[in-house]
Amino acid sequence: MDKFSKLRPKTETEKKDKELFSKGPLKIIEFEDWSIIKTKDCILCIPILIETNQVVLRHEYIPTFKYVDGQEYHATIVAGGIEPGEDPKTALLRELEEEAGIVLREDYNEFEELKPFFLTKGSANKAYPFILPLNERDYNEVLAKGDGSKAESKSKAVKVDIKYLDSVNFSDLASSYMALKVKEYLNLLK
Repeated sequence: MDKFSKLRPKTETEKKDKELFSKGPLKIIEFEDWSIIKTKDCILCIPILIETNQVVLRHEYIPTFKYVDGQEYHATIVAGGIEPGEDPKTALLRELEEEAGIVLREDYNEFEELKPFFLTKGSANKAYPFILPLNERDYNEVLAKGDGSKAESKSKAVKVDIKYLDSVNFSDLASSYMALKVKEYLNLLK
């Protein structure tokens, strides 16, 4: 006799996705007559350096944006994909070191984790945003080595005085959203 678990109907998430395209972590699947982009979930973060009144941003070479507007470098935030086996906080720690050269103390627990959200209607991945208020004792600075990609080797972290945050022309909606959240966190909204 079959066990009950074998007899129950499969739920939507257990059904095999109809793949239209697949390359590495990127997949395009068909679901209910929609073509849906599936890729890694990601973290978004703006570290706030309390003593120096600065935030850490990225001066980043992004081939996707260059393809569209021809501009080599863009203003963005610390962000990156959540690798298999990582939770959002583990990915955050890795991305901070790779992209900003920041290694948090093991007992640091001041993470300001915001509500995760979908990036677009056509994408099945979520963004996990964090605001990171840091005192000098909370972290060590190391050389930001990136993830080994060519684009990362051309990019760098930059410290920007908080009073100039309104002047930064962010290149993407997620970075603009995070800048707004930082200003809200610091009570700087007008």
